Amino acid sequence: MSGTLSAGEGLVRTGLDVDAVRRALPRVEPYAVPLRVARPGFRRFWAKGIAAVAMPWAIYLTEPIFARVETGAEGGRDGLLIVHELAHIDQYVRLGPIRHVVKYIADYLRGRVRGLSHWEAYRAVSLEVEAREIAATFQTGTGPR
Repeated sequence: MSGTLSAGEGLVRTGLDVDAVRRALPRVEPYAVPLRVARPGFRRFWAKGIAAVAMPWAIYLTEPIFARVETGAEGGRDGLLIVHELAHIDQYVRLGPIRHVVKYIADYLRGRVRGLSHWEAYRAVSLEVEAREIAATFQTGTGPR
């Protein structure tokens, strides 16, 4: 395992069309976004069950998921995860990192104040909803035209 690939290489290995992803997320160049293995010190801050985290400069994956992406073992599923995380990078570009983080945390806290559980509040964050919707357009493996 190399520990780094580009998101574009990951999309190809998982069977997704890089050009379709570019059309869906025109502010992001998949080959310019590194996929990296998230080291244990970084993962310590992740909620249990999180498979990947997008930062403005890279996408961090757990080691087992990175290994699957490298081999294309679970193509579509892992490809959709990459698209989801690229959508977050698109959001960082569109909103700027500070506005992105503030919006994300504010949405989450509003959900918690409304009585939602951690996972319900996380799923209700508008930026997560948007990323899931974009990734869902690739369910057939083709993506937006």
